Amino acid sequence: MAKQIHFSKMPDDERQVITLKIVDSICSFLQLFISPVIARRLISAILIIAGVRSSEITRLTGLCERSVRNLKNQLVTGNTDGLFDVNNGRGRKSKFKDIETQIVEEIEKGNYQTLQQIADMVNDKFGVKVSIMAVSRLLKKTKSAS
Repeated sequence: MAKQIHFSKMPDDERQVITLKIVDSICSFLQLFISPVIARRLISAILIIAGVRSSEITRLTGLCERSVRNLKNQLVTGNTDGLFDVNNGRGRKSKFKDIETQIVEEIEKGNYQTLQQIADMVNDKFGVKVSIMAVSRLLKKTKSAS
């Protein structure tokens, strides 16, 4: 029978592997009941309370440094109302945001044969320079919506 070593007396690399496996197992279990993002955030909150460094939390849970820092600030200030709210990203806004319906109406009225002609029309009439790929995505989006 092999002699058992207490967790605190194990070498650091072995402790890290075991910790990573445990966090991964807990996260997998929690994902049966809640979303993966919320599961990682919950585990991160527990690790923050336990005093684990942010870089370790990032490595263990997969959350970015910014998310861990924001979570830590929420816990410190006691502002836990929105602790587990999932927010959308801050991605780039569409060039067509305000003029999408006007462009579609113009396309239906006009005689445009190519995507390049539509892109040129958008540039001339609305002052928005767009690529033919952006026009293609707009047409796919509006086709599926109508």
